[in-house]
Amino acid sequence: MPTIRTTLSAVAVAGGLTASALGIGAAVAGAQPPPPPLPAEQGEPVPAWAPPKPAEVWNGKPVVWFSGWGGRWGVWINGAFMPLTSNPVTGGG
Repeated sequence: MPTIRTTLSAVAVAGGLTASALGIGAAVAGAQPPPPPLPAEQGEPVPAWAPPKPAEVWNGKPVVWFSGWGGRWGVWINGAFMPLTSNPVTGGG
């Protein structure tokens, strides 16, 4: 004969499994990356204080200016920005 404790444990486990299968209580965490410029191949307008462009293309992708993270030159690959220069404002990464 099952005890009350065994029955309640089984009900709690079944309820937890059902809730997780339905996605109840699931939260999305994490920082969202900045969206790429539209269209990414054209980049953004280059400010007058920007350092010189390091190259026209890198690995077949056009080198463009992106104002995120203080501004830097880089390329868009698969929707992610890969910087090729350091931050000209702070001189660092």
